[in-house]
Amino acid sequence: MRALLLAIAWWLAVPTASAEVWGREYFGNPVLTTETGAKKKFFDDLIKDKIVAINFIYTTCPDSCPLETARLVRVADILGDRLGKDVFFYSITIDPKVDTPAILKGYKERFGARWSFLTGTQADIDGLRKKLGLYLPEIQDGSNN
Repeated sequence: MRALLLAIAWWLAVPTASAEVWGREYFGNPVLTTETGAKKKFFDDLIKDKIVAINFIYTTCPDSCPLETARLVRVADILGDRLGKDVFFYSITIDPKVDTPAILKGYKERFGARWSFLTGTQADIDGLRKKLGLYLPEIQDGSNN
């Protein structure tokens, strides 16, 4: 696999002890930047009390990233107006040096995606991937085939 492309969904709205485990203290609140340049706090703005699906991509990925994005577009179409209201999708780059907000915007437009594409510091992205169990040292920017 050339890229780490996994989607994870959580239900964070349930006020249980398990929800507290997945809280701000666990994730921290790193600031990510959307494809439009808007700043978003990961926990407070993106996942708190929401059903979310998060995938990690990089725009120069030649195979699995485009396929996964295209499939998420199909799921978004099925969700219709529930996307962004009841369910939230986020695609986060694993290659922030290349994937600037402008590059992410072009990638989003290419697929007709209706959700946020985000970038941030490499340290923050790697930290989130580790917290989500989606950090594999052998799969970083796709350069290790």
